[in-house]
Amino acid sequence: MKPHLKPLVKQLLNARRVRLPGAAPADSLRTPSLPYPNGWFCLAFGDEVRPGSVTTRPLAGTEVVLYRTTRGVLRAVRPRCPHLGAHLGVGGSVEGEDLVCPFHRFAFDPGGTCVRTGYDKPPPKASLAQYPVCEANGSIYVWWHALGLPPQWEVPAFPMDDRQPFSHDTFDIAGHPQDVIENAFDWGHLPALHGLKGLDIEGTPVTGEPTSTVTATARGTMMRGFRQSYTLTVIGLATIAARTVLPKGAGTLHVMLHATPTGPGRIQLRFGTKLELNGIPGVPGTVGRAAAMPVARLLSAVLQRVASVDTGADLLMWHYQEHVEHPKLAKGDGPIGRYRQWAQQFYTEPTGDLMPPRPPRAGASRSEE
Repeated sequence: MKPHLKPLVKQLLNARRVRLPGAAPADSLRTPSLPYPNGWFCLAFGDEVRPGSVTTRPLAGTEVVLYRTTRGVLRAVRPRCPHLGAHLGVGGSVEGEDLVCPFHRFAFDPGGTCVRTGYDKPPPKASLAQYPVCEANGSIYVWWHALGLPPQWEVPAFPMDDRQPFSHDTFDIAGHPQDVIENAFDWGHLPALHGLKGLDIEGTPVTGEPTSTVTATARGTMMRGFRQSYTLTVIGLATIAARTVLPKGAGTLHVMLHATPTGPGRIQLRFGTKLELNGIPGVPGTVGRAAAMPVARLLSAVLQRVASVDTGADLLMWHYQEHVEHPKLAKGDGPIGRYRQWAQQFYTEPTGDLMPPRPPRAGASRSEE
């Protein structure tokens, strides 16, 4: 990263917000944002929704209430109680396997059916509207589709130890998921913004497949001076999952980057790091493996801080980046054109990325944040 960017990245990481005089964030531009894509979107890391907890998360201009029953059943529901519209994320609670509304104590089982009230028999048609939800790779995903269609594909699960949580951060910034996920195929920014050297990278999106894989080898910033091999898996227009196998089979480093649309031109970025160790050098057998997890959790937190500096540079770019429908690409940019064609499958209607360029609007200007 260039030295002049470091103070801005530090400000972003400390305050979760950047404000540059005279610079307009992406959501303040008069150019229309891309529509919300369809797919699975991460609303939390797994450890953020513990048994018995209730939390509310934004998604595509609406809200989703996530909760986990006492036995660990995970559910995602629309926030309003079907009785009189109370918000289930504001004072709602889990009692055993039921979600209980705070207003009149209507209780709903994991299937969404009202099983009791605070004073009488439940109405026969009172039930919660549920979202499809799944948990994979230490992350909680909720399915969203513009037409309300059911899930069209499944989130791939990578081999990892679910007992160990990710160290993670969340940022609210301007931007769009498509521009975030494009980073996996924007190879030109890796040496320019992140200082990666000796870059050897390959992989292009496969038409019709909801996931895509990129492999890369480079000398990077997380392990300075060492060549590292990465496998990046793109999951829809929502997730970049990076995996690095440590030398001599010592373990695996997992990095998850989730982009979730929250409103027009706004996204939540969830970024997590998890180091899994197969043992401790010099400590044999079962003892070494038992000691590995607490050491790995500590190192994960350290690596999260190191990796956040690099990711912070990307966040800074995304927050102020205007989506260019017809970019003037250069040799060495990577398969950005193929990526954008691949991305079209996640929209109900084609976006302008496949349409002829429009003339600029007269008198268009940018507003201040």
